[in-house]
Formats: sequence, structure tokens, C-alpha cells
Amino acid sequence: MYKVMVVDDETLGRKSIRKMISELSLDVEVIAEAQNGEEALELIEISKPHIVVTDMNMPVMDGQRFLEALHDRFGDIRVIVISGYSQFEYLKAAIRYQACEYLLKPVSVPELRESMVQAIEAIRRYMSLQQQQRETREMRRMKRGAFLKSVTVQRITNRADILQQARELQMDAGIRYRLVLIRFRQFSEVARTNFHGNAELLMFSIDNILREILGDDQIPAFISEDGMGYCLIVPASSIEGQAFAAAEAGGDSVRFEWLEALHEAVQRTLRLEVLAGVSGLCEGFAELPEAYRTAERTLLRLTLHGSGLTVSLADNPEQPRKTEALPSFVAQEIRQAFASGNAKDLRRLLDEYQARVDRSVDITISQVHRELAIIREAAVSEMRGIAAAHPPLYDAAAITEVTDPAELRRLLAGWADAAEEYGADRRETDSSQLIWHIVDYLDAHYFEDISLIDVATRFHLDPSYLSKLFKSVTSENFIEYVTRKRIEKACELLRSSERKISEISELIGYENQRYFSQVFKKSTGQTPSEYREAQQSGKAGNPKN
Repeated sequence: MYKVMVVDDETLGRKSIRKMISELSLDVEVIAEAQNGEEALELIEISKPHIVVTDMNMPVMDGQRFLEALHDRFGDIRVIVISGYSQFEYLKAAIRYQACEYLLKPVSVPELRESMVQAIEAIRRYMSLQQQQRETREMRRMKRGAFLKSVTVQRITNRADILQQARELQMDAGIRYRLVLIRFRQFSEVARTNFHGNAELLMFSIDNILREILGDDQIPAFISEDGMGYCLIVPASSIEGQAFAAAEAGGDSVRFEWLEALHEAVQRTLRLEVLAGVSGLCEGFAELPEAYRTAERTLLRLTLHGSGLTVSLADNPEQPRKTEALPSFVAQEIRQAFASGNAKDLRRLLDEYQARVDRSVDITISQVHRELAIIREAAVSEMRGIAAAHPPLYDAAAITEVTDPAELRRLLAGWADAAEEYGADRRETDSSQLIWHIVDYLDAHYFEDISLIDVATRFHLDPSYLSKLFKSVTSENFIEYVTRKRIEKACELLRSSERKISEISELIGYENQRYFSQVFKKSTGQTPSEYREAQQSGKAGNPKN
């Protein structure tokens, strides 16, 4: 549906045009009326019409001035002029400001319909052209971003290739610039809770916000390789670049208005806070790798406990902070807790580390990252396979996500939970291996006078614990297993030998033949003699499970 505004100082004239438009059988609707050009311009901001049908001879702001304002401020709106005057000045204004049609009153329905169709077609052509231009700009922007990222991560290193691709993308490869790396506090948490864990979708939202602030092609930009940062190539000659230069020169009152606007927008809509690291002045895209490293180092020297918009400039020397929260002896205790699988001690040590970080108000993000890398290395070294079992948690990139105390707390809690689960699995595996070792022992000694207490003593276990563990691993209790092994061996001897039943009873561990016969029948449903006879006649049964 195309929205139409009617502008005429005469009420009757407006009503007449509205009625005629309603009878055109076109996909149009009058959504607003105005008495003069000034009122119409105010209403356009609200109603956003596609087509304006206007008179020329009006008070306050006449048709000529109105057409000029429309052309300058709302070039996408198509205009149909309906006037009772055929003055040359009016006609000239309509032509100059690209009105679709100039109709003289009284206008007929067919005339108005034809003019409206022309206006609709003009809108469609304009929208198609705009769409094509948007797609072209978007494609160029994406190609530029991919190129800049490839240079930054050194997938493209040859200077001649850099120059050639820059020319193809209509970029100045020798530009003087600063690289700004932007990250966001609470990024991972917002991605988890509001975007179903999809960090790319969150970054896409941030990208849209930044483009609204800066414009599509004003500052070349790309998303960092890890997907959690935004990189901007800020020309030294731009207003933004000049602001960084002024700040580096010691300007205390310098404001980074676009960063402030970005921070305000992402804080309001996404509940994120902006951190920015700014490289020194660079010349040429070949310096992008070093520019990125500098910007990242600069960003990471910000404090973990910072809040609000925080900006760090590479060329602003700062006194190095020596605050640390992980002394070497504590790191060793954490390593030992990982090695022993002691989840309780590990959780306590990680909680104490978090508390020390919370008290260290000056500790930098980079220092926390270094300490987390030590803890991660201890976990991966001492708990073999834990990184493969929990890749998101123990991947090195998980440390990069920590830019505030809340993210640190979540990571440490995740590490502790994963280590506890790993320890439980390892204990279960160790226990299973022990039981199967005991099973091997029983298979070799089943014919001896052996009891649960004897085996528990031999393997240094509590008898009650052994009984429960044996049942959980083998699905049989201790006596059931030993009895089954004895009866299986008895069946084998009854089938393959002419030994007396009393002799077989003793061989498998039963001194009392009567008791052996009772156990055998309970297991197989037959006495030993019946089993042997059935075996010889081809009707032998099997031991019961």
C-alpha cells in the first residue's frame, strides 16, 4: 500500500481529492492532509508518505518553496501538482523539482489515475535503484572487511598483493590511520542469554548499530578473527582521527563522540559496555598486523574492574601495574588439586583466587588473562582429555572473553564444575578397572576357598564398599559371580571328562558333594548326574543366569 498526503489550503479541495483517490482502484491510501507546505513538512516526519498531491497557491509556505523543501529533504517522495493556475513560474518549479505531473483544476478521475500510476512506477524504479545501490554498497563493504581481516591476520602478506587488492576495492592502501579495537564487557553472557549463544548474531546487531552511527562507508571496519571484537581503520584526517591525535597530545577535555554514541546505544539496547584500544599512527595496510597487536595490548591494559566507556591510547604512556592475584605457590596448589582430582580443594582455591581479584581494584585484564592461562595449562596438563571433553570452557579463546569480574566468575565456576565431573568420571573409571582386575583374579582362583573378606583384604578395600562396587560394575554380587564361574567349570568337566562328581566338586571348590549338587541344580535345573546324562544324549541344558 502506497501512502498519500494531500496538501491544499481549501478544505473542500482536500476532501475532493481524497474522495477521487479512493475511487482510483489503486494500491494507494490517503494517510494525511495538510493546509500548507509548512504543516505538510512537519507531518511528513511522522506519516512518511510515498506520494504527495499538492496545490501551488497556498499561504504560509507556497507550492514553490514546498517543492524545493521536498526535493532537498525528502528526495524519495514523488509529487503530483494539482493547481488552478498555469503560471510559468509554477510549471518551472514543478519541472525543476521533478514533480511527476502538473494537473490543472478541475482534474478528472482518469487524469488523476494516470498521474498516480506514473508516481507509483517512479517509486518502484527509485526503490529498485536504491536496493541495487544498497546491495552494491553492502557487497563492497563486506569485501573490504574480508580483505582488511586477511591482511591483519597475515593471510595476505605480500605488499604487491595488498596494493593491488586495495586498488580493486577502491581503497587507499597508503592511508595514515589508527586501528581501533573495540570489545564489550558482558559480551559472552549477553550472547548466551539473549542470542541463544550465537555470538555472530550479537556482533551483527552491534555492526548495525555502528553503521547507523558512522555510516556505511565512512570508516573501514571488520570483525576480529575471534569474533568478539570490532576493528575500525580510523583515518588520521577524519574528525575521529583528529580527536585521537588531540587526546594523545594531552588534551584532557577531548571527547570521542562516536564511541560515546556507540556505548550509549549498546548499553541501552544490549546491556553491553564498550572498551576500546587505539593503536599509534600507522601508514599503509601492510602495518595492520602490528597495529592490531598494539591496539589489543593497549585494550588489555585497562582494569578488569572498569565500568562505562573506557578508552586506552597506545601513545599515552601509563605506569605499569604490578598487581597480581596468583602467587606461584597458589598456582602450584591449584595444579596439585587438578592432579589429585580433589574437586573440593580446587573449588576453594578458585574461589579464593576470585576473591583476590575482586580485592585487586587495579588489576588489568591482561594480568588476569596471564593468570588464567596458567590455571588452564595446569588443568589441561593434569587432567588429560578435559579440554576435549569441554572444548568451549578449556579452549584458549575462553580466556579472551574475560573482560569483567562477572565473566571471570563464570569461567572459574565452569572450570571447577568440569573438573569435578572429570574427577568423578576418572574415579569411576579407576574403580571399574580395579573391579575388572579383581574379576581376573577370581577367574584364576575361583576353585579356592575364597571369600569377599579375603579379596577385600588382598586389594586393600573395605568389604562393604567392595561388595557395592562389584555389583555396580559387573551387575552380579560377589557370591553370584564366584558361583557362576564354578558351575560353568563344573559343566565343562561333566561334558568333557569321566571324572567322578565328588572329584569335580572338589576341583571347583566345593568340599561337600551334597552341597555342590544343590547349588548345581539351582543353577542349571538339573543335578550333576542328570546334566551328564543329558549331555551324553544330546539334551544338555545350560547354567541359569
